[in-house]
Amino acid sequence: MLSKQQKLRWGILGCGRIANDFVMGLHLVAAARVVACASRSLEAAQAFGRMHDIPTCYESYEALCCDPNVDVIYVGTLHTLHYPHTLLALRHNKHVLVEKPMSMNQREAEEMIALAREKNLFLMEAMWTRFFPAVRQVRALLRDGVLGAVHAVKADMGFAFPANADRIWKRSLGGGGLLDIGIYPLAFVSMVFEGEEPENVHTVGATSADEGVDTYAVVTLQYSKNRFGTIQYSCLADFVEEVVIVGEKGTLRINAPAHVADRITLSLHGQPSQEMHFPHPAPAPSKSSFNFGGSVGFMYEGEAVTQCILNNERECSEYALSESLLLSRVMDSARKSLGVVYEADQPRSSL
Repeated sequence: MLSKQQKLRWGILGCGRIANDFVMGLHLVAAARVVACASRSLEAAQAFGRMHDIPTCYESYEALCCDPNVDVIYVGTLHTLHYPHTLLALRHNKHVLVEKPMSMNQREAEEMIALAREKNLFLMEAMWTRFFPAVRQVRALLRDGVLGAVHAVKADMGFAFPANADRIWKRSLGGGGLLDIGIYPLAFVSMVFEGEEPENVHTVGATSADEGVDTYAVVTLQYSKNRFGTIQYSCLADFVEEVVIVGEKGTLRINAPAHVADRITLSLHGQPSQEMHFPHPAPAPSKSSFNFGGSVGFMYEGEAVTQCILNNERECSEYALSESLLLSRVMDSARKSLGVVYEADQPRSSL
C-alpha cells in the first residue's frame, strides 16, 4: 500500500500530443512524479523524456508496465488501443488512467472494469473536464438545489477538423465524432442527471461516404418525469461549445469553451444573472508547449487521481466507473442508429 507521504510514480504509455499536455499539467501536482515513458520507438520515447525530464524511457509498452518503480500508468494511445493497453497495465498490477473514450464499446469497458476489480486496482476514464473548478461548482450548485427540479440539458461541441486528421476520419483508428468529441456533451448530460439511465436514446446524423465514420449527430436522451438532454456534435464546423442547464427556478450555463470551463453563469427568475470566474492556473516551467487550449487543466484530473490512489481508493467518486459504462452503452446505441461499426464490434473468434 502506498503512503500518503509518498509521491505517486507515473508512467506514460504513448508519447503523443495529448500525453505531452497531460504531463505538463501533471507537473503542477505536488504529490505526483513522472518516472518513465514508453513509445513505439526508443528514439520517440527518449525525445519525449528529454522534453519532460523523465528519467526512464522504453521502446516497449510491456517494459514500462513491468517497471517496479511505476505505480500508475497513463494510457494516451489511439482509441482502438485503449482496451489492450489498459489490460496490459492491469495485468502487470498497475493502476490505470486511460484516455477517453475508455474503450470502443460497452463490451470492452466491462472487461476492463472487471479486471481492475479482480486485481483490486484503480481504474478511471480520463474525463478531465469533470475536475475543473468551474464544473465542480456547477455540481455543487445542483446538489444544493439552486435550480429546483432540472428539466433539460443542452450541450454541444464541434470543430472543423482538417482532412488530414486521421484519428477523426479513419475508421481503423476509431475515427468519428462521437467517441472523440461527442462524449464530452454526453458526459455533461450524465453529470447533471447523476448517472441515471435514460429511458430512450434518439440519434440522427450522418456518416462519411468513404470510411463510414460519423461526421455529425444530434442525440436526445429521454428520462422519466419529462426530463431530457440534447447534445450536438460535428467534425465539420466550429460550434460555440457551451452547456445550458434548465431548471424550474432558472438556468445555469457553463460558458464556452465548456470542456475547459473557467466561467459559469447562474440566471434565476427575477434576479440579475450572476457570473462566476475560475481562472486556470499558470503552467509549470517546461521545455515543451501545450497542443490544446486549456490543457493546463489536466492538473485537476491528475491531482484527483493521485489523491484517490494515495488514499487507497479503487475508483473516483467524481467520475465513477458506472458512469463510464453508462456512456459506453449510450454511445453504442447512438452508433447503432448511425450505422457506425468498428472492428472491435465484430464477434470474437472462439478459437
